[in-house]
Amino acid sequence: MTLHTYNGERFERNKRWYVFFALVLIIIIWLSLWKQNVIGVVVLFFILGAYFYYSIISNQVISLKIEKEHLIINDKIYLRGTFKAYSIEIEKKSQQIRNLVLVTERWHVIYTIHDKKENIKEFLIEINNCLPLVSDYNQSSLEKLARILKL
Repeated sequence: MTLHTYNGERFERNKRWYVFFALVLIIIIWLSLWKQNVIGVVVLFFILGAYFYYSIISNQVISLKIEKEHLIINDKIYLRGTFKAYSIEIEKKSQQIRNLVLVTERWHVIYTIHDKKENIKEFLIEINNCLPLVSDYNQSSLEKLARILKL
């Protein structure tokens, strides 16, 4: 069974978010230049470039495929024992399944689903036969903040 997802978590952002982001960026650059902190501006541009690179990577559609003994994520093969559980995240307003979270003992990876409802249903039935469903997984404070800010 195959499910199409984005290569990471994808956020729906409105125009106000982009305007706010641009204003904050301009203010930080202006303050750095005003305080004659050229290195801070250069570092900020490197961070901004890395963020845009990550955004491009996370907007790519990849496939998650369940097979007998392993899970294939894009081109990487993971044995079934790699992941300990999975979780699903549902949008509050529309009640649609938004994200699939694969959990290991030390980390988790979030994929935003980009597929038909029928495929999602079949994939969840199949993955439920392989992994237990958990309602909660460990999120760091930094991750919670990034999700609130939609970074």
